[in-house]
Amino acid sequence: MHHDSEGIRGGGPLPAQTRRERELLPMGAKLMTLECGMRFLADYLNGDKYFKVHRPGHNLDRARTQFKLVRCMEENWDAMMEIIMSV
Repeated sequence: MHHDSEGIRGGGPLPAQTRRERELLPMGAKLMTLECGMRFLADYLNGDKYFKVHRPGHNLDRARTQFKLVRCMEENWDAMMEIIMSV
């Protein structure tokens, strides 16, 4: 799907986001990242049956990476909010 300042192809302009929607964007990113990390961890604990792995511990490494990204988001929360709210 292609989109640009004119909107989604064939659709017209993108609707403006409300202030509250913008405020919730960082939380959405954090929760999606946390969920992905939990899924990688659960798959690792269940014997790597869902996600394809290329080596032992691959899903565990993926989970740790996602959790580290969540921690980085938390450490930079104010900057994330500032950027989002300035758009």
